[in-house]
Amino acid sequence: MRLKIAILAAVLLLVAVPALAQETGNVVSFNGFSFTFDTVLASNVNIMQSAGSQDTFPPEPSHTRFFVYNGTTVPQGLFDQGIVVTLYRTADFAGYSDAESAFQQLQTLLAQRPNLASYMTVAEDGSGQPLPFLPSIPAGQAIRARAQYVETPVVRGVSYVTVYRQDVSPFTGGEFVYTFQGLSQDGAYYVSAILNMDTTVFPAELPAFDPNTFDAPQYFNESIQQLNQAGTEAFTPSLSSLDVLVQSFGLALTGIPLPATEVPADTNTDPTLGGLAGTWTLVSYGPADAPQTVLPTAPATLTFATTGIAGSSGCNTFAGSFDYNAGVVTFRDVASTLMACDPAIMDQELALLTALNTASTFQVSADQLLINYDGGTLIFVKAV
Repeated sequence: MRLKIAILAAVLLLVAVPALAQETGNVVSFNGFSFTFDTVLASNVNIMQSAGSQDTFPPEPSHTRFFVYNGTTVPQGLFDQGIVVTLYRTADFAGYSDAESAFQQLQTLLAQRPNLASYMTVAEDGSGQPLPFLPSIPAGQAIRARAQYVETPVVRGVSYVTVYRQDVSPFTGGEFVYTFQGLSQDGAYYVSAILNMDTTVFPAELPAFDPNTFDAPQYFNESIQQLNQAGTEAFTPSLSSLDVLVQSFGLALTGIPLPATEVPADTNTDPTLGGLAGTWTLVSYGPADAPQTVLPTAPATLTFATTGIAGSSGCNTFAGSFDYNAGVVTFRDVASTLMACDPAIMDQELALLTALNTASTFQVSADQLLINYDGGTLIFVKAV
């Protein structure tokens, strides 16, 4: 989809990044909007501003678009590679029917908060309930999977896996996207973030099939189930890449402060983060005399990086900041996605997030990490 571009700027880094973030994270800040992305995910950012036009297909209102990508070729489309973040002022939606419709649908969805399971099914006639999506796409939203509500101090919305199609045929692994569609807390801005990814849930090439006997509704529902049940290793890049980016959104445009980037001086000089650096898998939690083993069907992880923490509780993903010094650790601004899961998994999630919020000290020994908190100890092993 071609756009009439008012301004085009290609840059490797848009603002000076604190020394702490130079190794693994870049902070993008442009006209009051900011976010952080991991340099493992991408190395370049391209910013495009459009005044909007009714002459494009589909018509699109005024916006600022950020392409976060690797390589030397600037992406031209939404589904080329990397992450694409688009920022709109909702006041600019007037006269753009697709944008107005997506805005109204998202407002209603967030106000009523229906169970998103109803959106993750396809009827026998092939119809389904699409979730809000901008930019407008001249194709149909075939399915929706892994749908969940997301809320941070800056934005609130929904994230989900989807694929847009103009035909009915089996899926291939490279055509799916993971997207966040959200509003600033005051409703003045609409933010769309799209992660282009591959999944091993589906083959790389279109398999042979007979269009005359292809049962699309049954296939779509089976595909949704497969995506919902797939482990994190089935997606590249990890879906948490987008979750962490969304958690970092800052919007000074609305008076909401940008995320703080100040960190303790001692963390600037220690690439191991006191031994915390890397990904850890939770083994157990609770008091030493009655530890609770993590559910085998809902593994939980915690990753420490110079840009902060990220992880999975076995149901939702979370992200936040942390401070450490001489065996003392404090977690700050830990925010989680809001998908509902089995009660037992939700109990595990509550225990983990509560533990992080009351954490006090830690010990690292070989491949084991202990985090002490009010009520017990989190025991982790180094992820393989």
